[in-house]
Amino acid sequence: MRRLRRLKDDDFLCSVFDYLVSHETEAKAFLVKSTKHRKIWLQNFSQG
Repeated sequence: MRRLRRLKDDDFLCSVFDYLVSHETEAKAFLVKSTKHRKIWLQNFSQG
C-alpha cells in the first residue's frame, strides 16, 4: 500500500514539474511562495 502511494506521489510530482517547466512565470512565483502557500498551490493543482 505504501508503495502504491509512493508511485502516485511520484506521478503527481512529475505532473507538477512538467507543468511548472512549461509555465515559467508560474514556476518563478511558486518558488518564492512560503511553504504554507506552496502546499495550498499543490492542493489546488491536484484538484484540477
